[in-house]
Amino acid sequence: MPELERRPPTAESSSGFYLAVGAVVVAALVGVYMLVGSPGLHQPVAKAPATASETVAQQPAPPSMPAPNQPR
Repeated sequence: MPELERRPPTAESSSGFYLAVGAVVVAALVGVYMLVGSPGLHQPVAKAPATASETVAQQPAPPSMPAPNQPR
């Protein structure tokens, strides 16, 4: 199996250009993410009531008297 020759980059190769373009694209995407943020993270899931509400505890009513037994 022949080994590949390792050559230093020349002025004609564009690997540095692609690296720079990739870095700019990644920086732009990170910037947009930081400015806009991910949707849904800034909205609260549950909301508290706007004002305090009063709660009244009510006692159960006493049981009613059973009907008298009617002879047949």
